[in-house]
Amino acid sequence: MKKKPYGGINDIPKYLLEQYGDRGRMIRQGPPVPMDTKSMEAISGRRTRNCSVVAVARIIDYYRRRNKITSIPEDIKHIYKDVEEIAESYGYTDKIGTFPFFISGIAKEAFARYGVKVKCRGIYIWSFEKQVVREICAGRPVIMNIARGFYKDHTVVVSGYNIWQVGEKTYPMVRVIDGWKSGYHYIDYEAFAKDIRQSIFGSFNTIKVIQ
Repeated sequence: MKKKPYGGINDIPKYLLEQYGDRGRMIRQGPPVPMDTKSMEAISGRRTRNCSVVAVARIIDYYRRRNKITSIPEDIKHIYKDVEEIAESYGYTDKIGTFPFFISGIAKEAFARYGVKVKCRGIYIWSFEKQVVREICAGRPVIMNIARGFYKDHTVVVSGYNIWQVGEKTYPMVRVIDGWKSGYHYIDYEAFAKDIRQSIFGSFNTIKVIQ
């Protein structure tokens, strides 16, 4: 059976059938984390290597709505411009993008600009339960940085998850906003995290508002 990319999944049953031989059934689903799902180009006004900047802007916009923070602009395009300005002080350019190591600092400074205190952490040894399930169940979207495979050198926002069963085996699916296109897509966590040929290398950034 031909190996399929771990990401960009739209139709999970179809993917499971083609990848693992059965359409499976969903046995668990995380709570919804509603976010702005417009493409990176729609938010920033251009197509470039700004995935991390857009990801931070999405999360700020999410907390603006969820926590009713009036100091944050209502227009995500305005938020993006503020985040981009801060990211540039960390070395961001359209040509090279953002180094994942700096994302937590950028996010913390961006929230601080609006008078919001947050706890940001870069996670380099991670698990599905800790960095996806726990954060999503707490209503906290997560930034996911990916080094190889379908989303090579790309940053996405994790906004949900569900778990599917095929035979005796379970397959966690991570709901992400990849920004290449609008809307939600899914990552096969099993293929991403355990197949060194496809990816395995990456990191997460968790953000918790403590105001």
